[in-house]
Amino acid sequence: MTSSILPAHSRRRRAVFLGFLTGIGLGAAVLVALAGAGRISWPRRLPAEEELRESRRNAIVRAVEKTRGAVVTIRAEGQRRIESPRDELQWYPFRPGRLTSYEWVGSGFFIDDDGYILTNEHVVRGAASLVVSVADATHGASIPAELVGEAPQYDLALLRVPLDAIQSSGRLTGEAPYVVAPEIGDSDDLWIGEWAIAIGSPFGTELGDLKPSVSVGVISAVQRDLPANEEIGVGPYLAMIQTDAEIHAGNSGGPLIDANGRVIGVNTVSWSSRYEGSGDIHFAIPINTAYWVAQELREFGEVRKPWIGWTVAEVEPDVRDRLQLPEEEGFLRVAEVVRDSPADRAGIRPGDILWRVQGVDPYSRARAERILFGTLVGKTIQVQIVRDGQQLDAMIDVIEDPGTKAEREARARQPLG
Repeated sequence: MTSSILPAHSRRRRAVFLGFLTGIGLGAAVLVALAGAGRISWPRRLPAEEELRESRRNAIVRAVEKTRGAVVTIRAEGQRRIESPRDELQWYPFRPGRLTSYEWVGSGFFIDDDGYILTNEHVVRGAASLVVSVADATHGASIPAELVGEAPQYDLALLRVPLDAIQSSGRLTGEAPYVVAPEIGDSDDLWIGEWAIAIGSPFGTELGDLKPSVSVGVISAVQRDLPANEEIGVGPYLAMIQTDAEIHAGNSGGPLIDANGRVIGVNTVSWSSRYEGSGDIHFAIPINTAYWVAQELREFGEVRKPWIGWTVAEVEPDVRDRLQLPEEEGFLRVAEVVRDSPADRAGIRPGDILWRVQGVDPYSRARAERILFGTLVGKTIQVQIVRDGQQLDAMIDVIEDPGTKAEREARARQPLG
């Protein structure tokens, strides 16, 4: 028989060790019992793959997720004019030539929860019918749309899709809203170099997928003026947002958003430089302009023509020399003021030299008119003039043109049918 005799200090260490193990076991049993009773909760750690996935959800991803549901594809059907085989590849519905039926595609986006959709006027120009395709991550639907109004001078149009048509189309999934209205930003508060994200339907349905796509860039410039493109019948454009976010064919009418998912513009046009290899530059209509145009179209079916009651003309060379105006700048003078008009009531007089209108140099009649057209009826514009060598400020109330107002009211009185 073999016996084992341990020193006293070894026996004490063994007892302590056994007691330690017993304590751990009892503690674990208590924790398990409490967890089963719902008295404590275990901290949950995401698996490495999920943590990595969350790290990829940057500001751009979040902005797109926030706004993408508001974007729609607009399919227009009308009659196309063909001039040459080249026109088979790229078509604009306002060129002269042989007529044939055709379909083209653009983009748009909901601006409220009532089914109103903002897009470019050149997207719907010449269309006999319009169909809007709404899409989310799982399914989409195509619904006939009503043209509420057009504003060719701003290249904007307003459509409406009945809410019951959207709901019955099957887009409603669970508790998700069937119209997603985006947050509207402030295009007067843009920073050069901040993110710009263009969302739309490039190349329409050619890719067989109605879900909108995304291109990313920055705000390259603001307050850019573009001349009219007579070949395709668009422009001129005033105070546009320039971005290097690609605006492809079919993107017209879609939203340009910032990194917070707020709409800051309406994707409108790409401009090709005359310098070979320089690439296109892209422009959007500022949302502050587009949104009030949409409100005008919604309420009146057209944009009320602003009027202040003056006629302007370019300053003649001899007058420029006499007034010692800088030769490198263009200047306008007030040629005529209508009696009791807003300009007359503001103290404007024939012969006044226009120095600034709304803080901008109106170096041509076309630019002065565009500045005025960019002001909502009911607002006030600030004008700086030079009279007798002195610079004066004036505030002029903008009202609706009396002639077009009478015509609009006469149309409203005409019986339907």
